Amino acid sequence: MAHSGPRPGLRPAGDLLQFGSSTTGKQLLPSSDQSWFRAVSAPGGEHFPGAEIDVEVYPATDDGRVLATIGHVDAGQRWRRPVQRRLVLGHVDAPDGVEVFALDSRQAYWCLVAAGRGARLLIPRVYQLDAITTGVLWAVANLDLSLLLDDARLDAAQAAASPYRGMARSAASRDITEDLDSVSRLWIGSAFCADYIRSHYDILSDVPIYWTREQRGEEASTWLLFSHKLRYLRETAEQFRSTSQPMTRMFCLPEQAVATSSVPERILLLLAMALMESLGIQTAVTDDPEYIALPGLVLDQRHMIMATWIRADDAWHVDVSDQPHTVAAYRDALGHVQAHSVTADDTPGGRLRHLADYLSLDWHRLQGRCADLGQYGFAGLAEPRSRLLSLDGVNQACRFIGTLP
Repeated sequence: MAHSGPRPGLRPAGDLLQFGSSTTGKQLLPSSDQSWFRAVSAPGGEHFPGAEIDVEVYPATDDGRVLATIGHVDAGQRWRRPVQRRLVLGHVDAPDGVEVFALDSRQAYWCLVAAGRGARLLIPRVYQLDAITTGVLWAVANLDLSLLLDDARLDAAQAAASPYRGMARSAASRDITEDLDSVSRLWIGSAFCADYIRSHYDILSDVPIYWTREQRGEEASTWLLFSHKLRYLRETAEQFRSTSQPMTRMFCLPEQAVATSSVPERILLLLAMALMESLGIQTAVTDDPEYIALPGLVLDQRHMIMATWIRADDAWHVDVSDQPHTVAAYRDALGHVQAHSVTADDTPGGRLRHLADYLSLDWHRLQGRCADLGQYGFAGLAEPRSRLLSLDGVNQACRFIGTLP
């Protein structure tokens, strides 16, 4: 059954990125031909610490092309390699309100390096700020900031985790990650669990079922943006590609979690599952909150690999079991989820459309935006600075949605 309540489209843009001045109470967008400098808040969440994105706002025209008028003589110098993430925004007065288009400052710099007063900056229309673009910006800004700040400490934490790699089971206390930001703890827990699962593939005798614990877009954005998770998905999909039985990943998305998630967060959830479907991995969803407590699992007929890092008491908790009663209990639970999935369908497009319906998203509008964004990619809008992040996953998810019938 679809989530009850109004069905929002892809706007407004301010659902996650808060368009307010960091220094005054005035509106961000100018009402004349003046340019403004402000900061956009990318708020925190359960794991995200919160970040600010500097913005330069300029009036723009739309004659089929979005052209922002840059009034500064030193326009190119203003954006030369900024330390802080920065966007150049063009605002267009439209009949139904103001439309805002954005470009990463490093992209703008190359266009304006020799520009003078009155230069005009071409901003691709695809980079209009709406729920999908602000959701990706929100996730990139938060993940990027934390991973950059913790880069050296992450190396130290990985070295401290090395003794655990050869263990059949481990539950590393948070002492190993106590100096890390919450996003960095997610990263190291995710990376460790991925390595652990890969190292135990030899015990699997048939195509496994995966149970994953992400419930909100904040958590699901790690599938789209952590480089190691995309490699892991591709490797696991390739591992069983020659078999006739499809691989399945299952999620628990209770109605309460959906109802309290913003539209951009729900879009991030859908994109994460679209990425999996693009690799031939089928997805299934239960809305039954009783399944929230299930640990992260990889399960075949005779073996269970447990690997939990989201909402875990420890940095991670991994284990392997071939106890018949344990394996049977989890197999029954996951079998019930698969048989009663709220997104059940024979095709990837059908499953994703059912998911969009359950998340109260406008599938047709979302599919059109994804088709355009998949062609351009997000690099001109939300390019990560951290070596641990990549836009390949979110770009692939958008391209896949855009090509569905």
